[in-house]
Amino acid sequence: MLALRWLAAVIVTVAAPTAAQRIDSDVGRYAVISDPRILVGHYRLEEGEFSIDVRLNADKTASYVVTMDKRGGGLRADGIWDYRGDRVHIHNSPGPVSLVQAGNPTTEPAVALSIAATLPDGSPAEGLAVTWPGADALFYMSDGRHRRTRKEGAVAGEVSIVRESDSKELATFTVKRGGPNSYRFTYRPSDPEPFDIQAAAMDMRADVLEVEAGSAAAKLRRVRD
Repeated sequence: MLALRWLAAVIVTVAAPTAAQRIDSDVGRYAVISDPRILVGHYRLEEGEFSIDVRLNADKTASYVVTMDKRGGGLRADGIWDYRGDRVHIHNSPGPVSLVQAGNPTTEPAVALSIAATLPDGSPAEGLAVTWPGADALFYMSDGRHRRTRKEGAVAGEVSIVRESDSKELATFTVKRGGPNSYRFTYRPSDPEPFDIQAAAMDMRADVLEVEAGSAAAKLRRVRD
C-alpha cells in the first residue's frame, strides 16, 4: 500500500485530468450493479508509456497491474475480487498478524501520548495508524511512532492501533489522565501483507471503472476483446 500511495502522485501528473478524482463516498455517485457478472472483464487506462490494467475474472480472481514505462517499472497485485454495495474490492488473504505490548507503559511528562512499534529485529514498524475517541483523524505512525504533545491536546479513553491497509484493529489500551502515556509494541506483520483496492462502476454496463490508485483514482475503460 505504501507503493500505491507513492504511485498516486505519478498518476495525477501523468494521467490528469483522468485520474484527478478519488473514489468517492457519496451515495449515488456510482452505478449499483445487480448482477456482478456484468463486471467481469479487462479494464485499461493508457497514457503514453504509462498504463493501468485491471482484470476481474469469472472465477473471482483479479489482477491490478501498473506499468510505468517500457522497461517494466511499476507494480502488480494479484488476488480475488468481490462486490459489496456499489464497490468492487480487489484483495488478498493475508496471513496471521500480531501487535504485542513490550514491557509496562511509562509516563512522559512532556507528552499526552507516545507510541512506538518495532519489528522483532528492532527496525521501525510500517503500515500502522492510531486513533481514540474524540480524535479528529486517523494518525499514521511514521517510522513506527506516534507522539502527541500536551500542547496538541490531552488523550483519554480507549486508544486503538489499526493496520492501515485494511483498518484491522490490532491493539487497544486505555489512557487515563495522570496515568502512563508511553507505550511500546512489537509488530509481527502478515506474510503476505494485505491489500484492498477499491473500484466502482460509472455506468450500468460497467464500461468505465473508477479504480483506486493510491490517494487518487483513475477511470479505466473496458477492453472489448
